[in-house]
Amino acid sequence: MAIFLLNLDSAPHRLAAMKEQLDALGLAFERFPGVAGKLLSVEELEAVAPPRLWEGRPRRTPGEIGCFLSHRALLETVVARNLPLACILEDDVRLSPDFAAILNAARNLPPQVDVLKLEIAMPRAKIPFIRVSAFADRDLVFLPSDGWPGAAAYIVTQRGAKSLLARMPVMIAAYDRQAFDPPAADLAIFHLFPLPAVQEGESEMGRAPRPPKAPKPRRSPARVLRDAVRKGLRSGKRRAGHLIFQINLLGIKKALFGRRLRKRVDLVRV
Repeated sequence: MAIFLLNLDSAPHRLAAMKEQLDALGLAFERFPGVAGKLLSVEELEAVAPPRLWEGRPRRTPGEIGCFLSHRALLETVVARNLPLACILEDDVRLSPDFAAILNAARNLPPQVDVLKLEIAMPRAKIPFIRVSAFADRDLVFLPSDGWPGAAAYIVTQRGAKSLLARMPVMIAAYDRQAFDPPAADLAIFHLFPLPAVQEGESEMGRAPRPPKAPKPRRSPARVLRDAVRKGLRSGKRRAGHLIFQINLLGIKKALFGRRLRKRVDLVRV
């Protein structure tokens, strides 16, 4: 399986640390140069993340836009080379001792898997999941609610790369959110529990600061009720769509009765 390591030209120390780690695991990799967003012009940044799509929300930093462009370019490379599978790593991730065995097992992923995520950023205290099967001395699981953030370590199939690219003609959210949240019928995202990778150190991207919340306009009781009904209908439609997707993907028994919880303290094994 091809292994790509995203790395900025300005971070040779991270490249050296990752090379040492991957060499110790016996894994060959290809360095993929990341895009330094701070070197892009305002016009280039706004072409990727159009200001009109960010009204009322914190604008992305140049570093976050560079991260988006880096992952998108790498997915384009996976498609262009017609790679059946690729492992994508960022340069600040710590890998488990059995990571090579996991990649070897992933050569025979179940056919429904488009993306296998190996890391979660900022997990909650408890994570709902549905166990699908045993996999490489761990569990292949599906997370039934929300798309869980994090893009430091994941495996993508050719079909998955094409589906991800279709989601990102322009940037409307941070890369991991736009890529993996929400789940959709055209992209089956699975995880491996316990997770075999964890992101360490401080990101060089930086996050966009949250602007102060603007006061909400006063609404009549009738408007409040109408907005609440509309929100409930949208939420119900979205939940019904997710459930139908899960039933088609996992079968009705697992989708309806297979949900379990895993504590954050038991989430990672590296």
